[in-house]
Amino acid sequence: MSQKKAIRRYVEEKSQLEYDRGYTEAELKASKLRKDFFRKYIVEFDPYFYSTQEEKDWAYIAKREYRYDVVLRSLADSWALSAAASIIRMYQTKRLSVLPYFIVWPIAYLYFQPIKFQRHNKKLFDMCNLGDEYTLGRERNKVLEQCNEILDREDF
Repeated sequence: MSQKKAIRRYVEEKSQLEYDRGYTEAELKASKLRKDFFRKYIVEFDPYFYSTQEEKDWAYIAKREYRYDVVLRSLADSWALSAAASIIRMYQTKRLSVLPYFIVWPIAYLYFQPIKFQRHNKKLFDMCNLGDEYTLGRERNKVLEQCNEILDREDF
């Protein structure tokens, strides 16, 4: 296994363990700050408008990771759930039923998306670590200071 795959696997397993053990109140507050920052400066903002190429590149990469890890995985999980509901409905009625796709898929997406974002918010937030000389890094460091105060630890 290559070094890159090993690191990805370690990060994935670590986030899964954190999710399984549950979050403390302080961790949830810090997580909310990180998610709000990420929504404001990455998801709802076009990376093209950043002034430097480094900010544009890292914002694009972070947005792409968000799209893959949160949006597409949530869509896939909600599709699988709606397919299972459709199969169960077809078994019950003994005829083709596509109605569960239209009902279950949006509801399941609204359920899975916050869970996936909660699991990946630390990784996505850390992708914006550019340093104080960049606007994105400076704003991230402000949020990081608030998170460190809430969690009572020094993180970088």
